[in-house]
Amino acid sequence: MTEQGAPRWQRAQDIALLVAVLAEVVLAVVFATGTVGLLRAGLALVLGGALLLRRRWWQWLLPTVLLLNAFALSFVVLVVVTYSYATRSQHRLLTALFVLLAILTGTLPSLLLPDMPRSATITGVIVITLAVIASAAMGMYTSARRALLAQLQQRAEQAESGRASAEEQARRAERTRIAREMHDIVAHKISLVAMHAGALEVNPGLDREQVQQSASLIRQTAATALSELREVLGVLRSDDEEAPLAPQPTWEDVRRLVVTSQQAGVSVDLFDFIDDPVPDPLARTAYRVVQEGLTNIHKHAMHTRARVALIGEPGTDLVIEVSNVLPKGFTTDLPGARMGLSGIETRVTHAGGSITSGPTDDGRFEVRAVIPWPTAT
Repeated sequence: MTEQGAPRWQRAQDIALLVAVLAEVVLAVVFATGTVGLLRAGLALVLGGALLLRRRWWQWLLPTVLLLNAFALSFVVLVVVTYSYATRSQHRLLTALFVLLAILTGTLPSLLLPDMPRSATITGVIVITLAVIASAAMGMYTSARRALLAQLQQRAEQAESGRASAEEQARRAERTRIAREMHDIVAHKISLVAMHAGALEVNPGLDREQVQQSASLIRQTAATALSELREVLGVLRSDDEEAPLAPQPTWEDVRRLVVTSQQAGVSVDLFDFIDDPVPDPLARTAYRVVQEGLTNIHKHAMHTRARVALIGEPGTDLVIEVSNVLPKGFTTDLPGARMGLSGIETRVTHAGGSITSGPTDDGRFEVRAVIPWPTAT
């Protein structure tokens, strides 16, 4: 187990270790009675210096120092070696065996001294045993604390990474939603503008009143599109969370879509079999489905006959069908990348419904959405 503490703190620990070993060596030299005492003091000094390398080679260095300390009889070395091993070893059994070895190497030499009083020997054994056990306990506590802090830090980093990922996903979802809203707002209106402009282009013989009427419709439609788009962009620019939002479509707006297309010159029939009030969330989804279906008709099938059918009642399903006769030879330069169909598929699916689109057996192109209509509570 490697330590990742501050270098200053590690240097302070090493200095404290050297000071303690030097103090013990000085006392041993002062009270030494022979050559053996001096040798033990010198060996203790060497072992204390070797402990400075305990962070790099602790697996074999600490047991070696512990065994050699049986000859040096250094109390400081014994305590530091036991603590250092307990903080680094992840195997509790090996730690327990190391503690027993530390007690043995610390107490056995004093037991073998022939001139040591028995009471002093027992006291020394007890003190050494308690010191070794306390050092090991403190080392294991430090190891557990370091592991806990590392785990908490890892969890914090994972939580931060998860939060950043969630924010990025939220931003992507919001960008997609905004793009869908802008498409829904702009595509339908611009397709109407293109239809009116195309009518003026292919009918140069229109009288002044008809030209003025078409130009007025173009101006009104473009102004409405710009106004709605400006409201969306204004919400994006505003830092106020309670910024006013554009009015959301209602069921009457669904019917008004058909009327607007009829005014633009599209042959579209409305079959409205809805007699009950439609909830606003359901009405908004239906509005987008009808809007996208009519927009595609404006782009690709404006000279064919179309129909919009609205069927349903509370407790069943709201069925929306927007279809038109497949055009023959008609082309348009307006873009169509199925972004709108993809958007309404997402809306309908989110509302718990289903949607299909494509040619039918009777020669029509149909967009059909089935959305659950909950009973009012």
